[in-house]
Amino acid sequence: MSDPVTLANDELRVVCDPARGFAIDSLVDRASGAETLWRRPAHEPAAAARSLGGAGEASVATFLDLFTGGWFTMFPDVGYPLADDPASFLHGEVVRLPWDVLDVAGDRVRARVRTLRRPLEIERTVALDGATLHVEERIANRCALPVPYAWGHHPCLARETFAGGRIELTPSAAEVPAPPHDPAAAVLKAGEGFDWPLAPRRDGGVEDLATVPRERDGRVDHACLTVPEGVIRVGAPSVGRRLRIEYDAEQFPYVLLWQDLGPPEPVPLWGAGDTFALEFSTAPGRSAADAVAAGVARTLAPGEKRVTAIAMTWEAG
Repeated sequence: MSDPVTLANDELRVVCDPARGFAIDSLVDRASGAETLWRRPAHEPAAAARSLGGAGEASVATFLDLFTGGWFTMFPDVGYPLADDPASFLHGEVVRLPWDVLDVAGDRVRARVRTLRRPLEIERTVALDGATLHVEERIANRCALPVPYAWGHHPCLARETFAGGRIELTPSAAEVPAPPHDPAAAVLKAGEGFDWPLAPRRDGGVEDLATVPRERDGRVDHACLTVPEGVIRVGAPSVGRRLRIEYDAEQFPYVLLWQDLGPPEPVPLWGAGDTFALEFSTAPGRSAADAVAAGVARTLAPGEKRVTAIAMTWEAG
């Protein structure tokens, strides 16, 4: 198993862990000291191994054993798994597996992993350039048959860092999905479309989803967005800075806004949540079934490869 890798320059400090799903555990803006990513407190995760355990609903529990927050890749599944598919796992396989480190330089690290239940491979390079963190990923089908896949990214942003800031994006469609993941902790009214950013609340009011909550108030909510432009900005007014996320919107046309702000319940995080994520992906909704129902499930042909590039930049706000 390889140790976590730290990359640093005058503007950023990044820690990533190829041995545990190649998750990016920390991204610090050195100009302000702001930590971009949320980490699950008081949790010592299971070690990633070349073993997946049960698929479908059983994969939810094993994902939580490993989950510590940060920024991880979702592949070859995004969101909740198909219950009756032995190759379907919550958020996919690659976050559960140790990756093989191919090379490490002063400002970059490159690693690769092959999935177990499907003959797929992903290679990822994480690199620094000034105040920008670059991530390049290449996926490939390594068999003679077409293989279905979904692909996305799950950066768990630290609510405390961005409290009171504005989320800047331009959805062409927005909906609060039904049913709510946690009915007791949901603020939003499920099953309702809305004009971003004003989403319907269960109490009859509206919620401005573009404002990062100032308090950890116990809510758990989702909003499903179709976003034709691959740029998201999130303000951090407490430090006078702003995070810019750039990605290929043709590759990842959907964004799931997830908020977990510490509901006092055992499952899934025992009240420890204090995060929100803007999960950009190939798949609408919250599950593999949603993608199938929408008719947008994707397939890699034999030998086919795809490449994408993502950039996160801290800038003056």
